[in-house]
Amino acid sequence: MRWISAPLLAIEGLTMRFGGLCAVNGLDFTVGRGDVTALIGPNGAGKTTVFNCITGFYRSCGGRMALARTGCAAAEDVRALTQTGRRHASMASGDIFLLERMADFEIAKYAGVARTFQNIRLFQGMTLIENLIIAQHNRLIGGGLGFSGLTGFGGYRAREKAAIEAARYWLDRIGLIERADDPAGALPYGAQRRVEIARAMCVAPVLLCLDEPAAGLNPRESHELNALLLSLRDEHGTSILLIEHDMSVVMEISDHVVVLDYGVKIADGRACEIREDQNVIKAYLGVDDAAEIAAAKGDRISA
Repeated sequence: MRWISAPLLAIEGLTMRFGGLCAVNGLDFTVGRGDVTALIGPNGAGKTTVFNCITGFYRSCGGRMALARTGCAAAEDVRALTQTGRRHASMASGDIFLLERMADFEIAKYAGVARTFQNIRLFQGMTLIENLIIAQHNRLIGGGLGFSGLTGFGGYRAREKAAIEAARYWLDRIGLIERADDPAGALPYGAQRRVEIARAMCVAPVLLCLDEPAAGLNPRESHELNALLLSLRDEHGTSILLIEHDMSVVMEISDHVVVLDYGVKIADGRACEIREDQNVIKAYLGVDDAAEIAAAKGDRISA
């Protein structure tokens, strides 16, 4: 269980309020390095709010979010870094960042976190390869775009070549290299979902956050998505944190599942354990009676 022995991301006491509404309340969980971790729960459970806090779109109201770009987020080193008032340090256990102290672009650039969204956010009028190249803008600008970009000095040409090669690699990896020059908006919905994941992978993240990647996919596309995500974990060593309502995806590929309900964690463990957790069944199905829970045995978490 790498989320215990080698946590890449350690969330402690995460709290997010919107006025009088507490969307996330004292949340604790970890993401293991090299794991696929699923964050699930009924609609309104606070899942996307957690993503927005991790990626810096929201500034959390309280709690700690420590990510180890290398090594692991050991509790003693995270505590030591917290006491310094800094946001980053190379500690004995790893290269640790405190995400709650960082802006969204810093989390992406320095901590190595990439994400996708519930709604597709490709540049519809740009080609596929342009979408993947623009995601690498931090690599391209290096020490500054201006003069070096116009003249090719300062290593810009080499960085541009590397960005194009990365874009072509990931388009080939998702089976769309032959459509590299087609506008993104011309692709079917399922293909656009894959392009979003490829665009996120172009920056070589250590943590890839996917917000409902299987939404709107048919069974064949969901199967292809499963294969892609497992290859990212197994072949590229990418740790994945995903929000998903499709339980066939969650149960097939997840090493670790965390369940939220009304902003509170109600279960945390392996997929096989989560399937049998009565609190999870109750949250999804609204079942109070033990006899009804027993009758629901089988593919019960299908919301």
